[in-house]
Amino acid sequence: MKLGRIRTVSVNGRGQIVIPGDIRKDLGIGKQTTLVLIERGGELVLKRESDVLAVLDEEKFWKALSHEAMKNAWSKEDSVWDDIARKEGIS
Repeated sequence: MKLGRIRTVSVNGRGQIVIPGDIRKDLGIGKQTTLVLIERGGELVLKRESDVLAVLDEEKFWKALSHEAMKNAWSKEDSVWDDIARKEGIS
């Protein structure tokens, strides 16, 4: 792994950081650039959205996203049904 520049940045009260200007310039990160923040093994990695999309297996991505969305929807629905059952004295 080639080590590039190292900079320190501070996180403000809203959780924002500033990417130093020289790095933004060299990497072509401008106002309209969308970055993806990835948490991996206790580290934070920033990548351009376009770079992530270029290597993404779209079918696999949508299946995984749908699976997670359904898990969340069902778990919320279960709690709604549990609340109804409690109120009606069913459980």
